Amino acid sequence: MTILVMILTIILNLILQSTILPYFAIMGVVPNTALILVVVIALAKGKRYGSILGLVIGLLQDIIFSLTIGINAFIYFFIGYFIGFIEDTFARDNVINPIIFTALSTIFYNIVYSIFMYFLSRNITFVDAVMSVFSIEIIYNCFVSILIYKLFQILYSEPKIRFNKR
Repeated sequence: MTILVMILTIILNLILQSTILPYFAIMGVVPNTALILVVVIALAKGKRYGSILGLVIGLLQDIIFSLTIGINAFIYFFIGYFIGFIEDTFARDNVINPIIFTALSTIFYNIVYSIFMYFLSRNITFVDAVMSVFSIEIIYNCFVSILIYKLFQILYSEPKIRFNKR
């Protein structure tokens, strides 16, 4: 059941990211829902699911949207692995955790992506790299992460059976 939900989530994310989300751009910035999904799944399910989801969603995103294949997959894989590695350390019901990890992951993603683009001889300047890191994308991703985290809490919550005395 979990794998089926993840496959449907990946497909739905790619459809939304390529069709609907560009209409919700704020100052030219669209939320990185793939990154948010990797963070939320890694927090909910651990390093195995987080890293595999990051690799798959990154490869699909590279194939569909990018000129170079493997950069997003590499970055998402490590984000999913390291956030999933510490998933038992934090409380799952706390809404602050996805906000903090989404902000840190957005910063990490933009820095590593800028470094890769620089070494691949793309035209990227230091100002562009800094502006992409400290942009409205961090705030936008954090806001969207709350919504996605709440949705996944509903999807992955296990029913609780209580036996009360009468």
